[in-house]
Amino acid sequence: MSQNTPADFEYLITDGTGRETRIPLYMDNNTRDLAVPHRFDPPDWARLDHHQCKHCPLHTEEHRYCPVALRLAWAFSQTEWGDSYDDIELEVVTPTRRYSSRTSLQRALGSLFGLVCSLSPCPHTLPLRPMGIFHLPLADESETFFRAASVFLLHRYLQREQDPSLTLDLSLMEHTYYNLREINRSFAARLRGVQGAEAATNAIILLDMLTRDVAFQLEEQMPHLRRLFGMQ
Repeated sequence: MSQNTPADFEYLITDGTGRETRIPLYMDNNTRDLAVPHRFDPPDWARLDHHQCKHCPLHTEEHRYCPVALRLAWAFSQTEWGDSYDDIELEVVTPTRRYSSRTSLQRALGSLFGLVCSLSPCPHTLPLRPMGIFHLPLADESETFFRAASVFLLHRYLQREQDPSLTLDLSLMEHTYYNLREINRSFAARLRGVQGAEAATNAIILLDMLTRDVAFQLEEQMPHLRRLFGMQ
């Protein structure tokens, strides 16, 4: 994880003054989790028992820090943030391509938060791991829904190969996005009041709105998906 090591993902944020913020993210080769340097001293808000999610299955005896909060603290520790609605230039480098867009700071941070969540060893976000590995920055509602539905149906298909009695449905997607809403609420509480974290807090609120819409669109989007495949 030295500066000379190519990052697995990199967020480059350029504000209106031309100041660049580089956020390199590295994955552990064995676990596929986002790696955190051993020298990193996490803030108190990253502790597991600080606004711990109500549905969290982890215990402080075994986990001092929340898996997502620890990695988010590491990502956010590498810069100072401006105002939520600041216009910025965002460039995201993934293992296969580069993305660039002019957007708001809170949208950029919301996209970063979604990536960190999906690549953290939290029991509730593990089903999102494939979406993190094939990250699509700044995805809108339709893109997020299509990608999520595809991933969860493929997951179910692979499960059915081992257990043919399983039905092919999106129940895991519904359950996962319900859990994500609780995580988003808890993280907004974690960051509220943290100096310089207003943009990050608003980013999570914005991401929660997207998560809620994806969860509510399940039945509504099905006719649209059928039309995409030429079905009535």
